This record gives sequence, structure tokens and C-alpha cells, in this order.
Amino acid sequence: MRALDGVSLEVARGETLGLIGPNGAGKTTLLTCLLGFLQPDQGSITVGGLAPDDLAIRSRTGYLPERLGFDRELPGRAFLAHHWRLAGGDPRRASAEVEAAAERVGLEREALKRRLRSYSRGMLQRIGLAQALLRDPDLLFLDEPASGTDPRGVALVRERILEAKRRGATIVLNSHQLPEVEKVCDRIVFLSEGRLTKTETLRGGTASRRRGLVRVPASHLVEAAALLSTEAFTTDAEPDGTLRFAVASDEEMARAVRALALAGIPVYEARVSAELEELFAEKRDE
Repeated sequence: MRALDGVSLEVARGETLGLIGPNGAGKTTLLTCLLGFLQPDQGSITVGGLAPDDLAIRSRTGYLPERLGFDRELPGRAFLAHHWRLAGGDPRRASAEVEAAAERVGLEREALKRRLRSYSRGMLQRIGLAQALLRDPDLLFLDEPASGTDPRGVALVRERILEAKRRGATIVLNSHQLPEVEKVCDRIVFLSEGRLTKTETLRGGTASRRRGLVRVPASHLVEAAALLSTEAFTTDAEPDGTLRFAVASDEEMARAVRALALAGIPVYEARVSAELEELFAEKRDE
């Protein structure tokens, strides 16, 4: 069986692309190829017209691997300072940059004195993310960046990704945390058995799959479903008052909520999503 089979895709400058799929689908292998660590048997990979292992590309790349093979004997401060210098940073600024990088990922200054072997899994993820973000790389490859972190760590990873997006970085993210993928990615691709089987646009274009969700009092469920039907929405209702329906845009969602409000039906919750969990389940069943 091939690790990757005929995968063809393009990532636009400034785009955040999510890779999703079951374990063993080829997501990490694809990331490794995009980084130039593995060479494909057929086809080619270019980044800005250059090979991914070209030094001009490497100097602009940040990478957080899934398997953290760091030198566990190094103290946190020495680890980050070493990577700062490897990234071409001014050695005279190393101390200040190390402390700033640790602060951005919620790693306490005291922890920088300790050897990495004493770090928990979540702390290793944080310092790994800190090194990936040193010098604000233009290209960022993240393989399960929030693995093993607590809820605050998950939020910090999200904040740093969104921060990188705002400054125009191109990001490729592999994660099983689908709600987080949906919050940060512009587009996702689904891999299964080494093949790219589905692409979904989440924002920045016309999403091919968007679902509206509203939650009303259970006592108003039938009334709300009937009202949305008159507004041309086909709903799936749940006993707790949740209604789900397809929407083509945020404006359509606003129209649905406005219709409910004008009818005097309380709306406890309203949101639009790409329903990646449903997509994941569908692709596994195919």
C-alpha cells in the first residue's frame, strides 16, 4: 500500500490549510514531503517555485512535529536560544527573544531553567510551538500542535495560529481536533488511505458545505421548524430545541434568526459551521 497515492493540491500564499482524516491516512507523511524531509517516488513539490529543502525556503519555515524528538537534557532556555540562532537570529537578542517566545505560549520563566526531560507533555508542546514561531516564519507546518495540552493550551495554540494568519503566514495544519481546525482554517482536505478524497472551503470563498444551527426553547420547537420551513429552510430537529439546516451564506443565517426573532421565538444559540465532524463520519463510512 502506498503512503500517498496521487495527491495533488495547491496551497495559496497566506492560506491556512487543514489536513484531516483517520490515523494512517498519510497526513504526517504529506507534511514530511512538503517540508522536504521525504522525496516522493513520482511527481514533484515546489514552494514558491523552489524545492521545499532549498535554504531560501528553510530559512522562512517553522515546524512543530507530532513526535517531539528534542534533546531532553537541554534546559528550556538553551533549547530556544539554540533554535533562535539556527533560525538566523541575532545572538545578542537571544535572551530577550527566548523570554518573549515562552511568554507567547504561556510557559513560565521559571520553567526555562529546567531540563526538557522534566517537562510534561503539554509543556513540551508549548515549547515546541514557541520554537516553531521564532522569527515569525512565513511558512508554518504544524503536526497535532495541541496534542496533550489542557484547554488553556488549546486556546493558546489557536491564538498563535490566528496571529500568524493575521501577519500573512501560509499555514498547513494536521489535527484531529476538528472544532479547532474549523476555527482557524480557510480550507480543509480529507485524506483516506493515502488519497485526497475531499476538499472543503471554510472561509474566504464559497463554502461547499455550511450548516446553520439554532437552539430555541423545546416548547417552541415545532413552531420554529414550521416558520423556518416557510422561509425555505429544511430543518432537522432535536428534542432539546436544536434545529439544523443548510445555509449558503452568513446572510441566510441572519435571515433565519431574524424570522424567529420577529415571531417572538427566543433564540438561545445561533451559529454557522462546516460540520467537520459530520464530514469526517461520512468519509469514514464510505
